[in-house]
Amino acid sequence: MGPNEFATQVLYAVMKGTNGGDIEGLTLPVDEDFDPNIQLDNLGPKTTPASSIDVKLWAQTICSQLVLYLGHWPLWTGCQLSSSVCEQHDSIPPLGSELGPAVLTAPHIQLMRLSDSTLASFIELPALDLPQGGTTPGLITSDRQVRVLLRDITGKACWDASALYYDPSVTSSEVIEPLPIPKVADTPRENTLSSLPPPLPPNLLPDYKNSPPDKHQLDHVLAYIGHTSPEVTCGRRLDEAGPTPLPAGVEDELVCALVAHRNAERHYLQHRDCEDEVDSLDLASNISGSSDKSAFAASSQLVSQLGTLAPSRRANAHLLRRTDRLLRELRNLDAQRCRETHKVAVIYVGKGQETRNEILSNRCGSAAYEAFLAALAWEVELESHVGFAGGLRGGGGGGTSAPYLATLTLEALFHVATRMPADTPDAILNKTRHLGNDEVHVVWSEHWRPYKRDTLPTQFCDVLIVLYPLPGGLLRCTVSRKPDVGVFGPLWEECIVRVSCCAALVRGAAFAGGRAVRATMPLYQHACSERARDLDALVTNHTQPTPFEHFVTRIRAPLNTQTQQTDQSSGRLANALLDHGASTWTCNTEPHSVSPRPVKRLGPFKRPLQPISAPHTAPPTANVTAPAPAPRRNR
Repeated sequence: MGPNEFATQVLYAVMKGTNGGDIEGLTLPVDEDFDPNIQLDNLGPKTTPASSIDVKLWAQTICSQLVLYLGHWPLWTGCQLSSSVCEQHDSIPPLGSELGPAVLTAPHIQLMRLSDSTLASFIELPALDLPQGGTTPGLITSDRQVRVLLRDITGKACWDASALYYDPSVTSSEVIEPLPIPKVADTPRENTLSSLPPPLPPNLLPDYKNSPPDKHQLDHVLAYIGHTSPEVTCGRRLDEAGPTPLPAGVEDELVCALVAHRNAERHYLQHRDCEDEVDSLDLASNISGSSDKSAFAASSQLVSQLGTLAPSRRANAHLLRRTDRLLRELRNLDAQRCRETHKVAVIYVGKGQETRNEILSNRCGSAAYEAFLAALAWEVELESHVGFAGGLRGGGGGGTSAPYLATLTLEALFHVATRMPADTPDAILNKTRHLGNDEVHVVWSEHWRPYKRDTLPTQFCDVLIVLYPLPGGLLRCTVSRKPDVGVFGPLWEECIVRVSCCAALVRGAAFAGGRAVRATMPLYQHACSERARDLDALVTNHTQPTPFEHFVTRIRAPLNTQTQQTDQSSGRLANALLDHGASTWTCNTEPHSVSPRPVKRLGPFKRPLQPISAPHTAPPTANVTAPAPAPRRNR
């Protein structure tokens, strides 16, 4: 067993809550203080409360990330974010810009659940042009494609699937000659007992020379063994048939059915030239035409090929109720961040700069500072950036670009002071607000005096990392934190690092410092914990248990039009019964009577209305004499 497979099995055992005793090569330490069934990371003293970190939840998150992103991050066309793709995108006809009620009535979209923690949306779309021209030389793609959206604890993934075909007449340069079709078909083989070849002598060993190639020689081999070694037969023939497991009479019915099937084949082969048959090409065109009319044909084929209809998957695969509440909760789920986010302030201090206005007025820094920023993260344009923006918007006071970093577990955006405008006092004030609201500050200081913490007045700045360039390509680092923030790494107070590796160390220390600050918040929850809770509630509230027949029908046609028409007609019938009455409510013989509504209690000075003899549903042109109104009485 390789190390990767071993680690995967350990993670799966932790996710399921087992001790992993059935894993090959896993040895657990024999220690009375070690509990292999530990559920929470409670390694502190007994007086402290248990940690809120769920080990099983983290194991599930890591397994999901390995399945979705292993070998796919970043994608071969570059770093892409699929969380911005939704069910209604690229749809024909258009379904709007948001996940709205039009999705519920779309015949080419099916919402379902694949497991207790995975939601899937299958959307059938017309074939879209691939951004790189495709990687299918010699193959032909279908005119439709299926978009699969997966929502799980790690986020939202999008995959496009399309069927590939190989047509030799189109892709091959050689001329393909059609095979000749025989005019006369051979008669079917006579497989009845009367037409079987005579059995071999029992003293003859069957081999490839004396045995027909299309006959099974087990009976002949058993007869030969019984003839040459009678001591193993125990007084009976080895090749004789045993007692039938079928009830009495069923075997005869089965033989009759097989004989009738054989006779039907003979009759077809003898009279097929005389009978009027449907041409095979016309039949194929009719079949393809009928399948093309279905707006969910390719998607249902993909669902079937993925094994969703298998009996082993039946307990996990279910449909979701197509309601407005489902769409609302899906929008809330998509709006959540599936990775932890960090905002880090980066400030440049030049030589001789000590006041806030002098520091925040810098438009650029030294060459070493710019090289440090280039190694810190990727530079992204805020106008077109779709990831975590950290409160910055393109075209505003946050500048035009900013360093951004994304991994499988986090997103980070760095508020760089030299990237933000500082033309006016309002711009400097806006820059102060952005930088002051960050929990972690990284300062690159080329001043000969130490950087003071109160240079930028703020109630935040829980962690302050200051870098002082030294000769010889070195940096001196100072790390200060508030008293309630725990110790973190990999940088510590008054450490010396090389400039070549300082960007990675500072980045790791900034993220670790942000986690240490959030650990002091009593109600803070990680993004995967919130997403797991919402996913569990969504699956519990919107799963639609259905029998297998109805499940397969809805896979072929997502919209149950027959049920909707029945519901609408039953609703109209109920309204008619309530408004106009029906004779089935009472036993009298009148064609129309008043519906059995509860009689409202009348006051002492009110009188009940006189019943109307004519039905309410009479047309306006009918000659119906209305009853005379009752004379009005004075009180």
